[in-house]
Order: sequence, then C-alpha cells, then structure tokens
Amino acid sequence: MAGAGARVFGGRVATLFVTQATTAAVGLVNAVVVARLLGPAAKGEYYLALLAPTTLLVLGQLGLPSAYGYFAARGMTRGLVRDATIVALLLAGASAALTIALLPGLRETVLRALPDRDAFLGLLALPLLFLTTFGQNIALGRLVVRPFAVVSIAHVLGATVALVLFIGVLGFGVEGAIVAFLVYSTIPAIGFLVVGYRATADPQGSAGRAAVGDLLRYGLRLYPGSITSFFNYRADVYLISWLLAAPDVPLGLYSLAVGIAEMVFFFPNAVSSVFFPHVAGSRREDVDLQLPVVSRVTILATAGAALALVPVALVLVGAFLPDYTACLPALFILLPGVVALSAAKVQSGYLSGLGHTGITSIIAIVTFALNVACNVVLIPAFGIAGAATASLVSYSASTVLSALACRALSRARLRDLLIPTFADARFLRDRIIELIGEILERLRERRSRVVT
Repeated sequence: MAGAGARVFGGRVATLFVTQATTAAVGLVNAVVVARLLGPAAKGEYYLALLAPTTLLVLGQLGLPSAYGYFAARGMTRGLVRDATIVALLLAGASAALTIALLPGLRETVLRALPDRDAFLGLLALPLLFLTTFGQNIALGRLVVRPFAVVSIAHVLGATVALVLFIGVLGFGVEGAIVAFLVYSTIPAIGFLVVGYRATADPQGSAGRAAVGDLLRYGLRLYPGSITSFFNYRADVYLISWLLAAPDVPLGLYSLAVGIAEMVFFFPNAVSSVFFPHVAGSRREDVDLQLPVVSRVTILATAGAALALVPVALVLVGAFLPDYTACLPALFILLPGVVALSAAKVQSGYLSGLGHTGITSIIAIVTFALNVACNVVLIPAFGIAGAATASLVSYSASTVLSALACRALSRARLRDLLIPTFADARFLRDRIIELIGEILERLRERRSRVVT
C-alpha cells in the first residue's frame, strides 16, 4: 500500500481510530456510571434486557447489513437506503412478534433472570437497532467516515446524558436505564440513515440498483457466520443465566468484565470497518499484499491497548467500583482473547470483501460449537472465570482458522499474518506521532480562525 491510496486509507483508519477511541473512553465512563448506580445484581438484569433485542437483531437480519455494505462499496446504491429502511422495519416487526410468542419458554431457560416488563421494554429497541445497523453499514460501505464519526460520538455523549438523567437524577433504576437506552438509540438510527442517504443520493454516482436476490444471496451465505459469531461473543452470558443457580450478581460482574475488555476493540474495529469495503472495491493483487501488514499492525496496537488497560481497570474498579472486584480475574483472562480476535476481525473483512462469506460462516460455526462446549464444562465449575476461559479458547481458535483461510487465498505466510515485527512497531509509532501532529495542527488552525 503506497502513495496517495495509502494516505487515503490511513487517513480513514485514523479518523475511525480517533472516533473509536473517543467512544470507548466515553463508553467506559458510561459503564462506570451504570455499574455504580445500579449495583451488580441490577446491572446483570439491565445487561440481559439489552442483550435480548441485540440477539434478535442478529437472528433476524439475514446477513443483510454486510450485504448492504458490500453493494454500497461496489457502487450499487440506487434506492439502497429506502429499501434498507423498509426491510429493517419489516424484520424488526417479525422478530418482535416471534419473540413475544416464544417468551414463556425463554423465561424458563436463558431469560429466567429477566422480568417480563424489562423484556417487553427491551423489544421496543428492535426497530432502532435494525435501522442503525443497516444505515451504519451503508455509510461505511461508501467510506464516509467523518459524518460516521460525528454520529458515533453524538451517540455515546447522548448515552451519558440519558443515563445520568434517568438513573442518577430521576432514580428510575433498571427500567430507567432501559428507557435511557431507547432514547439515545434514536441518535444512530436516524443519523446513520441520513449519512447513508446523502452518500448514495446522487444517481449519477450509482452503478445501478442492488436487486433483492443479489442482497439475499450475499447475505444468506454470511448469515450462519454472523449468528454464530455473535453467539461466540455472547453465548457465555446466556449460559451463565441458565447454568448458575443465582445468576444476577455473576451476570453483573461478568458484564462489566466484558464491557471493559471490549474497550480495546476500538483499533481493530476502526481498521476492519475501513478494510472490508476497501477490499470489496480494490484490485485483488493490492489487497493480498496489504493484508499481512494490516493484520500484524492491528494485533500490535490491540495488544498495546490491552496492556495499558490493566492498570486502568485496577484503579477504576478499586477506587470507584469496589463491589465489582470479583470481575477482575475474568477481565484478565478475556484480554488475551480479545487481542487474538483483533486479527480475526481484519482477516474476516478480507474474506468477506472478496466474497468468500461461506468460509467466514464455517469458521464461526466451528468456533461457536467450541465456545459452547467449553462454557458448559467450565461455568458450573469456575463461574465467570470459566466463561472467560471459554471465550479465550474460542477467540484464539477463530484467529488461527481465519489466518489459515487467508494464507490459502493470499499466499501469505502464517507468521506474516500473526507475528508483529519491529518494523511494524516503528510504523505504528510513526503513524501515532503523525496522527497526533495532524490533530494538533487542526486544533491550531481552528484556534487561529476563532481569533481572526
């Protein structure tokens, strides 16, 4: 990756990196606010209430978010946002109706720690979540990263205001936290659709219309993988709720550990968000050469963030959340798994961008089965530390399998995909220095404009 193309790609990654870092920092503040105000048991209930509609989103989306992003990247944008909005609302309604019908059975198993009123409140978020994920993927498919960044930062800042208001000021407890989630979820639902519409509104810039059949063919190949990937991340939560006799407090502790550990995803999320549409819209020869460098640098940056997070977590939990001290062993087990998974995120973007969605689905199914088996064995014996260990095993397996698939397609060596070098460290150092310089320069320019 060289020349003007490299600078454009790097600039987009840098913008999303700053965005992800900002949202992660504000998200950490939000997590502390919720944990402090609710306590472990109520936080576990709140986490499960929000996980339920998120799960329904994954089950009901048919792989279409990635399909919209893929065809947006390839310029098939005519009527894309309008069609996506209609489909999102239809799928949200169908998912909610099916869940209400199945709720009695769910309440006896994986949702037994969740009161009915909170389950019904959570279902109200479904249309917002569908609209958000469809609009988000279209916006990223068109690589309009700056408007995307504005909406993302507005979302987490809106979350801070809503959570403080409904829990801290009004004292509404778990129900207030869920209502706050509904309020601030309107920001990305509307914002990303507007961004996506503006990026696709010019008919002269469109290469045509993405047919429903084409969208479904692409999405349904990815759909098994998207489901199992999600449950690879979240099956442990449902199994904790099901397998432990009194799951409320363990869920509260584990949700904080997961929330803190996933803060380090800000860099791999930034890279994969740009790399997937970049691969879909670029020459195969170019992306084959770029993949090893992008994968190694992502691992290195995520590992650095994970190491920096350890003392932050110790101080944060010890000083502000002493009731959550028992979550720290699970957190420290999760962090190496999150670092490993960062490479899989980038490599999955490469595979999906080339259209090999079936490979990503097979990898996700295999690692999901491994995750469930480990959880069933380890949770009853070791509680949330067992759940974290199961995640570490499955995340590492996902990275190894993704790297093997990428090696077969790109002809890159495994070590070049997975083992960072000193040159990568120098590259990352120089890019960070360059990014800081760019930010300071922009701040100076804005200050000079204000003065004049």
